[in-house]
Amino acid sequence: MARRLFWLAFLGSAAVLAVVPEFFGERAEPQAMPRSPRPPVAVTQAETARPAPVAQAPAVVPAADLFAAQSWYVAPPPPPAMAASAPPPPPRPTAPPLPFKFIGKLDDRQALQVFLLRGEQVLVVREGDLIDKTYKVRRIDAERMTLVYLPLDIAQTLVVGRAP
Repeated sequence: MARRLFWLAFLGSAAVLAVVPEFFGERAEPQAMPRSPRPPVAVTQAETARPAPVAQAPAVVPAADLFAAQSWYVAPPPPPAMAASAPPPPPRPTAPPLPFKFIGKLDDRQALQVFLLRGEQVLVVREGDLIDKTYKVRRIDAERMTLVYLPLDIAQTLVVGRAP
């Protein structure tokens, strides 16, 4: 018995839900109220020369597309603008300043020897000598000594006194 009452209530409520939209469905839009006529107005000749305003058609609003394709893709930013000219070339490498200090020279008639000080170390050098595989003594004159910085093959000079 309870089962029959359940089905009866279920089918009855379904029937009510099916019939209700027929009575409460969409209604027609109310029409605009007609305007009352205006009293006639005196029209000048200048006003008659103007063209009558054109009645505009009602604006049509497109319906939104509910199933339009959507994407989360965000375009990457554009690459930075290139400079009109290429960057200047890097400066040429230079030899470090000479780590030697002149302290004296000796002419023994065979070769001119020069005494140099590097830190606390005293060096005695002649033409052609190699100093720590970094500097080579190329030439010794009465006033100048020419050393070559070997890693870059750059010649540097060191003043070694005055000519006698």
